[in-house]
Amino acid sequence: MPTPAKSHGCTWHWLTDQDLPEISGLVAAEEHFGDATHHHDLSGLQLAVADDGVRRTQTGVVLRKPSGTLIAYAWLRMPQPGESVCHLHLHGGCHPAWRDEGVQDTLMRWQVERGIEWYLENVPDGAEHLSRLELSVLASAKNHFLAETLPNQGFRPQRWYHALRRPLATPLHDAGVPQIEFKQFGPHWGEAVRALYNATVAGPSDQLQPDAWRWGLESAGIQDDLSWVALAGGRPVGWALNAITDLGGEPAGWTEYLGADRVWRNRGLYAPLLARSHESFRAAGLQTAGIGVETDSDQGARPYIELGYQPIDAMVWYVNHPGLDTIGAAQDGPANEDRN
Repeated sequence: MPTPAKSHGCTWHWLTDQDLPEISGLVAAEEHFGDATHHHDLSGLQLAVADDGVRRTQTGVVLRKPSGTLIAYAWLRMPQPGESVCHLHLHGGCHPAWRDEGVQDTLMRWQVERGIEWYLENVPDGAEHLSRLELSVLASAKNHFLAETLPNQGFRPQRWYHALRRPLATPLHDAGVPQIEFKQFGPHWGEAVRALYNATVAGPSDQLQPDAWRWGLESAGIQDDLSWVALAGGRPVGWALNAITDLGGEPAGWTEYLGADRVWRNRGLYAPLLARSHESFRAAGLQTAGIGVETDSDQGARPYIELGYQPIDAMVWYVNHPGLDTIGAAQDGPANEDRN
């Protein structure tokens, strides 16, 4: 597939490692313009460029003015080992000064078309099962520009990720839960918690294989001495897996994974798991706790606000399920669009 058809008086190029410094500057400009509290992490793109994955698969592009200045970029994050090939994550950005020129729409259209094309080329029987393909974009809830732009390309808000913080000076009340024992997390609990996690997610495509699970824990910096499991009859029924992160310029304890067996949800497990997590954070010399909560509602942070957490930011997953009727548009669209 060629680079995007419409060039807006500029020139498209395939993304390379030489573009990364300018992409970093563009991201900073976007975040400043949008007053973002969540900042992009370019490590995934840097890794993909380092192993030549973006160039080899032709899944990344940049747009440059005639002067050579970079004004937009886009790339598709390929599934990692153990991840579903049906889920593709789209990343990209456009300089705020060019938003009204339609560059963002051009970026998104190309990413959707390239994602479909990649899926059809790399997934057996992909044409018969295109409805399984899920394209997602993660954006700050403060990004009203994307909230207005993404629906034009078939994306709808589906999940919310709420980031919150809480001072550790005031301990959480821990009343415990009858029949529940709390133990510090360790490698011997890893596989049991993974199986429990998989039993609680929405469907087979969301489940994590051992390699993907280990990669997720390592990339998040999960520390056993800060993390806890809840046991009923000796088996895990809940978990709080924690790390240390930078929050507002200071180290803070961060709860990355918090969950419970479906049978034990809404039965008071989360508060004691978080209370013990906070004890571990204090023992590590930290003064602040933070948590990231994924929900299917923009109001999903309320239970944590009731525990004394304060919202920092919210991220939104915008999702597009292209479906079989998109094949024709993906294959014919660029040929019908003027290259200007």
